[in-house]
Amino acid sequence: MVARKHLFLSFGIVAMALLMIFAASQTANSNTIAKNSWRGITPLHSSSEDVARAIGAEMESPDSMLVGPYKVDDGEVTFSYLTPSLAKIYRAPRSLVGKVFTIYFKPRNVVNKSELTLGTGFKQCLEQNDRSVYYVVNDAGVAYRFLRNTDRVETVIYQPSKVEVRSLAVMAECVF
Repeated sequence: MVARKHLFLSFGIVAMALLMIFAASQTANSNTIAKNSWRGITPLHSSSEDVARAIGAEMESPDSMLVGPYKVDDGEVTFSYLTPSLAKIYRAPRSLVGKVFTIYFKPRNVVNKSELTLGTGFKQCLEQNDRSVYYVVNDAGVAYRFLRNTDRVETVIYQPSKVEVRSLAVMAECVF
């Protein structure tokens, strides 16, 4: 009887270890697919000062928000921030006010959908009022805006992850 209990306990420990290894590998794989960060600027984490360092711009005042568009070597980038009024609408914590909310990057060179490695986590999303474009979005917060007639990437959008959006009162399905 004691031997049988030890056998079941051993099987339980091995099963738990395999489950932990599997879970860790899935987490690692999902984190490497796509990140919602442009040059280290991450929505809901980075500040205007971080943006200034990334694009090499001077800040006019400590409270200024660098919006753009800014020409960068590989395209053009524009930033939006979580303002006090948006924070109120989205029921965001006060600590997020002034943080980057969304990054819009327009690549200089033509990139077609066929050139991207879109993992299974990307889902197509349509905006009802604009039939000339469509989006593919993943849970990490990366979205691509495509021109429908050419499948050309118009904009890469870095926004809060799906988990972060769930903690806010955001009603958008595709992009912000």
